[in-house]
Amino acid sequence: MSADDAQAALARIHGARDLAELGTRDLIIEAVFEDLAVKRALFAQLAPHIAPGGIIATNTSALRVSDIADVLPDPARFLGLHYFSPAEVSPLVEVVRAAKTSAETVARALAFLEQTRRVPLRCADTPGFVVNRFFCPYYNEAAHIVQDLRATPSEVDAVARARLGVAAGPFKVMNLIGPTVAAHAMENLFPLGPFYGACAALVRQGESGAAWEVSEDAAPSSEVADVVEQRLLGALFVPALELLNTGGATPADLDKGAQLALRFTLGPCALMERAGPAAAEAAIARLCARDGHPQPALFDLQPSRAGRAS
Repeated sequence: MSADDAQAALARIHGARDLAELGTRDLIIEAVFEDLAVKRALFAQLAPHIAPGGIIATNTSALRVSDIADVLPDPARFLGLHYFSPAEVSPLVEVVRAAKTSAETVARALAFLEQTRRVPLRCADTPGFVVNRFFCPYYNEAAHIVQDLRATPSEVDAVARARLGVAAGPFKVMNLIGPTVAAHAMENLFPLGPFYGACAALVRQGESGAAWEVSEDAAPSSEVADVVEQRLLGALFVPALELLNTGGATPADLDKGAQLALRFTLGPCALMERAGPAAAEAAIARLCARDGHPQPALFDLQPSRAGRAS
């Protein structure tokens, strides 16, 4: 973008101090704190000012869109558009169709995303959608590892970078999005089962609001690295398999989300293929047994990455 184009774009942006000023907008995207009560209260205040043909969206990262839509007079024009942070860089947007969202609303939202050069990822209206469904448990397990093994956040991040091929480890990413937001997002997944319970260490960090202490020069032992790798992989595999087995996502969706939104070199399904069935099953069995969570069946990712295992 040239300097002149940038200045022209900035000139088209202005703030508003009153929700009534949004009444003529074609599209409104809410991005307040990740709390159902806060979001519902805002939409209740906004409802009288929404233009008759306008689309309304929530940027929620984990809450069910249908639970927010109940306060709107016309939920057919409401959907989820989840942008990933930093939104000015990440191209991926999860498009979530709630129970009452119309097909026209989805089509108009997809057209807007195409015009703004975004990559849409259609998602079912379940907690965490696609990307946070596996990413939140992944960083939650990182907190479990620090709590259980006395490994440091720096060591866990070093293993994630070296063994999983991520650009940034789970603790560095949590610092970027904010420990409070990270903890709250994980807590929103608890209705999915005991595996999704927030780690006590993560909750404490969220309540404090303090950043995790992370350095780039950690060198964990090979023994520690093996355990950390297995547990992080298991935390990715459990939710990925649950999504695959229920038709909530395809292998391509899961891996695309991980690569575009999180800068993973390999997504959960590619990592599962690399690990092999025996190692993948061992990793998920340990975590499910620990939490008393139903163990998902393995999924046949070959040859088309679209078939169910027998």
